[in-house]
Amino acid sequence: MRELVQLAEFLQWRLRQPLPGEVAHRMMAPAEEGRDRPLRPLPGSHPSAVLVLLVELEAAPAVVLTLRSAQLRRHRGELSFPGGMSMPGEPPMVTALREGQEEIGIAPEQVWVLGTLSPVYVPSSHAAMVPVLGMLRWGTFVPNREEVEQVVPVPLELLRQGERLRVGFWERDGRRLRVPYWAIDAPVPLWGATAMVLSELLVLYEEFLREAGQQ
Repeated sequence: MRELVQLAEFLQWRLRQPLPGEVAHRMMAPAEEGRDRPLRPLPGSHPSAVLVLLVELEAAPAVVLTLRSAQLRRHRGELSFPGGMSMPGEPPMVTALREGQEEIGIAPEQVWVLGTLSPVYVPSSHAAMVPVLGMLRWGTFVPNREEVEQVVPVPLELLRQGERLRVGFWERDGRRLRVPYWAIDAPVPLWGATAMVLSELLVLYEEFLREAGQQ
């Protein structure tokens, strides 16, 4: 738990400084051949937020993902963070904590909120997604089976391993996309907006390791 708390303290400070944002996002952004994917939220985007929750897994930092139910209308069967659209006037932190409670049974008081990462534009839902970064203080997950098939904690060290990173060419909605993704121990690849958020988090994690002399 000590390393996780040290990481959380570093991130709480670091999130108040300029962030790597688009540079980090672009490394994992799917793109149609010959066209750049919009990275910043576009005008009129729907406000949304996700909870990027850090936990301890086998004495090392990990991030909590969910395998979304195959019955959902959007992003079904994908790996994602708990999250969703914001209610009118609702701050991103409130949205993220609300969705965390609804999807994986974690109450707001169980989360130490550290700040927000850079917003990501999600074309399929025309959403401006704000990643709210937090650390789980205590508790266990109780997934909402209507929305979540499985809670998937992913060690940050696993994502740092270059052999887990892949690039594929996928056909989606009649378009050919170049898709960077991570092949992890999960039923589906880790890609899209979730991977873009994690790309920025990993840049900050590398900074933490350098400062701690662990690289």
